[in-house]
Amino acid sequence: MASTASGPESEKPDAETTAAESASLSSAEDADTSGGEPVTAETPSPDSSSAPAATAAASSTTSAEPTPPAVVYVTAPTPPRPRGARGVGVLVALLATGIFAAVYGLLVGMLAAVTPGTGIAAALRFTATPTFWIPVIVFGLAYTLLVVLVNRAGWWAHVLGGFLVAIVVWVAFVGAAIISAGAFGAPIGVVGAVVAEQLRNPIGFAAAIAAREVPVWVGWIVARRGRTARARNEAARAAYHKELAEHQSTVSGRTAV
Repeated sequence: MASTASGPESEKPDAETTAAESASLSSAEDADTSGGEPVTAETPSPDSSSAPAATAAASSTTSAEPTPPAVVYVTAPTPPRPRGARGVGVLVALLATGIFAAVYGLLVGMLAAVTPGTGIAAALRFTATPTFWIPVIVFGLAYTLLVVLVNRAGWWAHVLGGFLVAIVVWVAFVGAAIISAGAFGAPIGVVGAVVAEQLRNPIGFAAAIAAREVPVWVGWIVARRGRTARARNEAARAAYHKELAEHQSTVSGRTAV
């Protein structure tokens, strides 16, 4: 009886011992397989792996795109504006008109003094008539036109142009005499008689002589201004051509580079 009861109890420890040994054998086999050391798995960091790749991509993009050339705009020199003597000429023409009026009135007074039956009073009355003022106005317009046309020309242009101004003033005097006589629009015979009378009128010749001489007297002022303007224009053109040559050489050098 005693030996029967002890049989199952003695078998139970043997089963437990067998299980423990199996577990130890499995652990030993795992240790032998791994070389005897525990293996730890490492997860790669996303930051450490992507940073070199992004740097390499940026470097390849930068090297692939060429740097565009710089565009430099260079302003070419502006040609100089020619200077003239027209402004001074117009002022001189206004001054000459006043001189002509004074000389014309003086000649009329001299003629009145030497002509029988006339006097200074008659000469003063004449200065208030269209026969006096129309030639003065025409002289101012004619000489102004002359100085504008000749511009920077020399004194000789005023000497020769004075003849044309004298002819225009004399024609204006005759026309003013026709208006003063009331023959404007009259038959040709009446107008012809007035014109024939003025052909012998010394006052008309006095107006023409004054119109001829005054441009000679004051024309040197305009001519001097024109000479100065010519010299300045030549200096400005020389400086412009020099600057233009330097500009072209600079542009050519930059283009070659």
